[in-house]
Amino acid sequence: MTAGNYDVLIVGGGITGATLARELSAFDLRVAVLDKAGDLPSGASRANSGMLHAGYDDKPGTVKARFCAPGNKRYRELHEMLDFTLRPWGSYVCAFSEADCRHLEKLKDQGARNGVPGLDIVPGDVLRRREPQASPHIVAALHAPTGGVVNNFEAVLAFLDNAQQNGVELFLDTEVRRVLLTEGGGEVLGVETSRGIFLAPVIVNAAGTHSGEIAALVGDESIQIRPTRGEYFITDKAIGSMIKSFFFPCPDERGKGVTVARTADGNLLLGPTSVRQGDKDDTATTPQGLAEVMAGALRLVPSIPQELTITSFAGIRAADRTEDFRIGALARPRGFVHMAGIKSPGLTSAPALALHVVELLREELADRISMKPNPHSIPERTHILRFAALTMEERQDLVRQNPAYAQIVCRCETVTEAQIVEAVRRGARTVASVKMWTRAGSGRCQGGFCCPRVVDILARELHMDPDEVTRHGGPSRLLVGHTKAFWQKREAHHA
Repeated sequence: MTAGNYDVLIVGGGITGATLARELSAFDLRVAVLDKAGDLPSGASRANSGMLHAGYDDKPGTVKARFCAPGNKRYRELHEMLDFTLRPWGSYVCAFSEADCRHLEKLKDQGARNGVPGLDIVPGDVLRRREPQASPHIVAALHAPTGGVVNNFEAVLAFLDNAQQNGVELFLDTEVRRVLLTEGGGEVLGVETSRGIFLAPVIVNAAGTHSGEIAALVGDESIQIRPTRGEYFITDKAIGSMIKSFFFPCPDERGKGVTVARTADGNLLLGPTSVRQGDKDDTATTPQGLAEVMAGALRLVPSIPQELTITSFAGIRAADRTEDFRIGALARPRGFVHMAGIKSPGLTSAPALALHVVELLREELADRISMKPNPHSIPERTHILRFAALTMEERQDLVRQNPAYAQIVCRCETVTEAQIVEAVRRGARTVASVKMWTRAGSGRCQGGFCCPRVVDILARELHMDPDEVTRHGGPSRLLVGHTKAFWQKREAHHA
């Protein structure tokens, strides 16, 4: 079965694929994004710190160093246009010893060579005047004013939402199983998936931790992903104002270390660890890993109340064996393009990488696709209204227009029925996707109160039985048993 004919297929709907899809939507092209997940963002784009790195940590001359600072700048240019949350709070790398202080000097020099503006090393006393909860043992810190934090859920959804506004098609639950090639294997023709065949002369491999497997489908064994698990804690918003910025320790051979950061939505984020593993999908947390997270966080900010953590999670970083991004078009098969090995600072770099790949397609694959401007392209979009951020007068005006705004579904995050209905209209099909669109279930009770009501709304709006509603898609169900009669009786009662 042929599912459709396209100009470009993007395999992977994380931040890398989403930013590229949005940039390609400015051209008169048929573009499809294919992802095997049941909702987006998934993978590393779902489970990360949301940090916009300044760009001082990357070795000059690497692909990471080339695109991190420009990516940071691109987010600042786009966040109002695409309506996702960005907090320009800055970051500090904290030194606890003379050896650490020497490393700060190295990072500052690297940052200057990478084009990072405003870097400054401040004494520990200056840091504590700015951030009173910082450890008394910190002797100095590298301040990066361009460091920031985004709501990574909103960012991915914003780029994809705008791309779809401009005609890009998104296919979830769509696993790529084979790349179709011409006889002799010289050119790509398309892909065979769990939902049929998609034809296109250009395929972009943005499959995250599975990008090595997609590369292998065309005989390219050079991309070898070494999955690295990072575990995190999130705290209650009650202590979110303890710090204003993003705190790092001095990095070591394992990475940037356990950080403490104020999230875009006002919690504290603690983590991650860095553990190499073989499984590319195992996101389990461990007692040992979470103990390491807490110890690392308390070293930076000793006064964190440990009892106010509300959830923990883990993400997998798609580290290539080269420890750098793998970007480029293959000479054979022609039409196959890599955006692989995208680990930190991949979230930050993604918008700049997308612009680069657009130029790569224009220059190297012009014989396969014609990149004429899309005359109907819309560069802006609006996120679902954030009811919790409105004044009481603004809320009352909304309720008068639509009574569903008076129905608070998520008490912790003040999310209304109207917002959830809008999320479904924009593509939410699971409890997790409603959470990512609206934050329903992100608060102190972690969905303990609102989950049944979210299931109810999803079932009603999607015209399905409640026991068909899932958390993340796939075969797993939230409800087990014969529930249809119960819900019909319940709906009749409420009617």
